[in-house]
Amino acid sequence: MNRKIEDYHHIAIIQTAFLGDVALSLYLAQAIRKIHPTVELTLVTTPKASSLVFCSSAVNNVVTYDKRGLQTGLRGIKSISNLLIEKKVDCIISPHSSIRSTLLTYFTKPKFSISYDKTALSILYKKRIKYLPHLHETERNISLLTGFSGLRLNSLPILDLEFEDDDKSFIDHKLYGLGIKDGEKIILVAPGSIWKTKRWEEEYYFKLCKMLKDANCKVILIGSKEDRELCSRIAINSGVINFAGETTIPQTLVLMLKSNLTITNDSSPTHFAGLVGCPVITIYGPTSPNFGFAPLGEKSKIIELKDLKCRPCTIHGSHKCPINTHDCMTHINPEEVFRYSIDILDR
Repeated sequence: MNRKIEDYHHIAIIQTAFLGDVALSLYLAQAIRKIHPTVELTLVTTPKASSLVFCSSAVNNVVTYDKRGLQTGLRGIKSISNLLIEKKVDCIISPHSSIRSTLLTYFTKPKFSISYDKTALSILYKKRIKYLPHLHETERNISLLTGFSGLRLNSLPILDLEFEDDDKSFIDHKLYGLGIKDGEKIILVAPGSIWKTKRWEEEYYFKLCKMLKDANCKVILIGSKEDRELCSRIAINSGVINFAGETTIPQTLVLMLKSNLTITNDSSPTHFAGLVGCPVITIYGPTSPNFGFAPLGEKSKIIELKDLKCRPCTIHGSHKCPINTHDCMTHINPEEVFRYSIDILDR
């Protein structure tokens, strides 16, 4: 049976993976809004990612699913499915391939549901789309819409993001208090990652930060509260500014809007920068951009050791190098990253 997207009044997207995955799912939400402007659109996500999704004007409702806390287990799945039933969700699209997302969809019993063919228990979805590993995650997510008849999308939609005035004022005051003036080059550096092997060397970060500061750039370290200690050490050694743990995700996006460049590991700041069009340098170690999570934007740059035989060793990273060398990160030097940074700023 042919299914048109316009046949459905309330579509829910389920994405409860990492922050970067949620950021990239906003392009799917924007594509749905562009195709079906009057649809009620809900996005089910994690407590940590909820504030990010609230920034998307394409999304009407954000359902927070605390899958590892208050709503753990089968009881939690059923509580969220009951909420979606109350909201009269009649279609679910799940770019998240976990069994938890499949069961959530199953118990909601929408008229139509779509996920990938590699999704856990994919047989429970009404439509299964081939997972294509060579595509960027944004394109892969949007390919799910081919489950509807007559839809062919050739380009990524332009995101429509909205930020609270309080968040914009907060960042303005922070920058003003530091004496940063309009026209000065602002570079954000995000050295953290929950996976230790994905972190470029701490010593390299403070050397890079010092070089950028000496080149008259305003360097600001960003990250979560968990990154605060790491960023403090880098700030002390390099003399740059430390904002880690001081900004929410929406405030970080506002800061990126005002910045000239973000430098980070293969982690969520790569995708946050892409959301607002901030050029980004992403340093890849154990992982690879070929998995579909490369930075977006013409000015963005990937730095990796392509001829290292042991990489990529994992899709997400790990806490210890499997062969105890960490060559994938230690052989990328600060001078190289500095050169690319200046090149992007000059362009």
